[in-house]
Amino acid sequence: MFLRRVSLAFLFALGASALCAQDAPQGSGDASETAESREVSASSGTKLVFPVLVFDRSRVLSQSVAGQALEAEIEEARAALLAENEQIYADLETEEQEIADAKPLMSEEAFRIRAQEFDTKVTEARTAQDQKARDIQTLYDDRIGEIEQKMNDALATIARDLGAVVVFERGQVYLMNGAIDISRLVIEKLDEDLAEDTDTAPADQDTAPS
Repeated sequence: MFLRRVSLAFLFALGASALCAQDAPQGSGDASETAESREVSASSGTKLVFPVLVFDRSRVLSQSVAGQALEAEIEEARAALLAENEQIYADLETEEQEIADAKPLMSEEAFRIRAQEFDTKVTEARTAQDQKARDIQTLYDDRIGEIEQKMNDALATIARDLGAVVVFERGQVYLMNGAIDISRLVIEKLDEDLAEDTDTAPADQDTAPS
């Protein structure tokens, strides 16, 4: 607990004012100034260093182009599956009623066989739809894993550029100053990297041997 308090105090202290590799001029800075805006000011020649950085994973995933595209794709797939489930349920309900209505006209053995066939059909339909739901979840997990790998690459690049030795996810930090939040930088870098991958993909295919 003591170490945790010390770490939090350290984070807050670092967020209040960035450390500089060279002596920086003193001035009254805006308390709401972020690491992103300070990185821009580094173009003046002074190398700004942020030993500790923080990013918001959920924000990166929800606001990045890739994250939004994945969310839309998964939502569409789930909506389609839900509509399909409702249609299957309605069809099975209708068939069940037909079997019940035909029972007085059927022998006991014939009704038993028909009911058993219906039960098998219901079980198979449930199994198939459950598998489709798992497939959608697997698709999401695989794609989110790819995005997070790209996000980690972006984080590594930004951390290196800002001289960071550790990067925390926002949920791990109890108290901090917004100056060390690099979420927007990560979103921009992630979008940029994925856009470059998309742009270079057709060129790679064109140069491939026939």
